[in-house]
Amino acid sequence: MSPPLRHRRARCRPSRGMALGCLLLLASGAGEGALWAEERSAATMEAGGMFIPDTDPQELWRETRASVAAEWPLARVVEPDFADRSSGQGVIESAWVEPPAEPLVPGVIPTSPGLSPPRRQRLIVRFSPGATGAWIEAMLQTQSIAEAHAPAGPGRVELIGGWRTEQPLSGSRDVTTMLVARLAPAAEPIYSLPRLSSDGIDGIADREPPWAHSAYPRLARTGYKVVEDYRNFYSCDSLVCLTAAFGAGALMANTGFDTTMQTAWMDGVEPTDVGTFFLNCKDIGEGRYALPVFGAAAITGIILEGNPTGDIIGEWGSRSLRMFVVGAPPLYVLQLATGASRPVDGYGSQWHMFNDNNGVSGHAFIGAIPFLAAAEMVENPWAKGGLYVCSTFVGFSRMTDNAHYPSQVFLGWYLAFASSVAVSRTEMHFDSMVVRVVPLPIADLGGLAVEGRW
Repeated sequence: MSPPLRHRRARCRPSRGMALGCLLLLASGAGEGALWAEERSAATMEAGGMFIPDTDPQELWRETRASVAAEWPLARVVEPDFADRSSGQGVIESAWVEPPAEPLVPGVIPTSPGLSPPRRQRLIVRFSPGATGAWIEAMLQTQSIAEAHAPAGPGRVELIGGWRTEQPLSGSRDVTTMLVARLAPAAEPIYSLPRLSSDGIDGIADREPPWAHSAYPRLARTGYKVVEDYRNFYSCDSLVCLTAAFGAGALMANTGFDTTMQTAWMDGVEPTDVGTFFLNCKDIGEGRYALPVFGAAAITGIILEGNPTGDIIGEWGSRSLRMFVVGAPPLYVLQLATGASRPVDGYGSQWHMFNDNNGVSGHAFIGAIPFLAAAEMVENPWAKGGLYVCSTFVGFSRMTDNAHYPSQVFLGWYLAFASSVAVSRTEMHFDSMVVRVVPLPIADLGGLAVEGRW
């Protein structure tokens, strides 16, 4: 038996891997593991393994070696290079032994019971050190005796078989779980998920997009993105939200809410410095100024593609232009369909179909686009919130100018918001975000492996 091993307590921290996020949901309800991509070295085994958290990987290596040596005669030991974790994998390889007949004992590395024909086995353990622990994989290899019969004559001995070095393996069994249970019985299992096939769970292989080999990929895929933008904008859930927004706008416009709020705004905000600030924001929503800026930014991204700054500017310009392309047609149609007039006209805020064309604010729509496009590109919640607030300034300028009622400003802003959501979904789609789910058996348990690639 191996010497007593100290217990380790598993430590979990969020994954920072850029290529793979994994989640293991055991059917027994007793486990959840995350694959830490940055911890696993390039030399780690392709077949799988388990990660044991530990502050001293060198001590963990010594205990692993002692645990294996207690039950197996060691034939070869390669010390891991703890300084160079990218290629410093350690190996413990036992000698070939013929397994005795014995029952399987939970938690003990098995040496198979009586086998026929005769077989021999060896244990190979691979150890890949990381910054906060190590990946361990243990494989139990089995080899059958090589049958080579020779005729027996008088005074001769019949040769029935022999061990051959080049004889192929007749079986290989992953016993990592049992070895880890000996080393760290208190640790939460952190599994390496098996490599998923390229066909995925639906059997459809990954295909290169049609613009994959273009010299200017962003320009080549523009048409595909616009089509996807429209598909997202007119999806069922988007139309449901759009209908709800216009229902709220209808209530505001046809119940006296608009006129009451507009009067209060003109009396309380318009004469102040805040009103002056809003009035100065009006030009941001002028299409003759905004559209050339969006176009110039998009072209800059194409010319400087591959440059970090150029890519950011280009993405912002592309998003802004596509938001306008997606939202402008419904904006024009709904302006006519609502048929509402401006406050300065003196006809009230009620909707009269095709009577006028001011039911939705075009300035509020265009003025919100650059800020909403930028908000979808940042992750900081304070920056995102600030950009959302800024997206309302042009709309407020139209109320301060007595050119639009609150409902008309709200509907113009919401069309820009719905367009930004559609464009963001397209960006997610074309950024190759792929999620796959496959069944994953582990020992006597079952679970699911979830792979996310981006």
